[in-house]
Amino acid sequence: MCRDKHMFVEMEAMESQIYFGDSSKISVKGKGKILILLKDGTHQFISEVFYVPDMKSNILSFGQLLEKGFDIHMKDKKLTIKNNSNELIAQVEMTRNRMFIFNIKNGMMKCLKTCERSIMTLAYEAWAFKFWRSK
Repeated sequence: MCRDKHMFVEMEAMESQIYFGDSSKISVKGKGKILILLKDGTHQFISEVFYVPDMKSNILSFGQLLEKGFDIHMKDKKLTIKNNSNELIAQVEMTRNRMFIFNIKNGMMKCLKTCERSIMTLAYEAWAFKFWRSK
């Protein structure tokens, strides 16, 4: 579940409710795909992520990760998550209040900057080619 709309690469609008273990509920406003930046610099998509704008923080569901083939291990106060290619997604130490807090970096901004740079380079090369050809 993600509260940050800007993290979604694609999203379909939908209305639903999620119920927590304490019987509280929260509204879902969409479902889509986010792109995260891994520690090794590569990117990984996580699909079927709920957009829940009223959440106070983003939450990863171990159940959903397991269904998608991720490998989850907890040992020595560390949580390790690997994808189905055995690549490390995250390794996080447990906090004093027994939580695992991830600093997930969104890959969209880096991709957009690269795309923008590529378009500008291409535009400059086209201009330079036309300019030098006319001389």
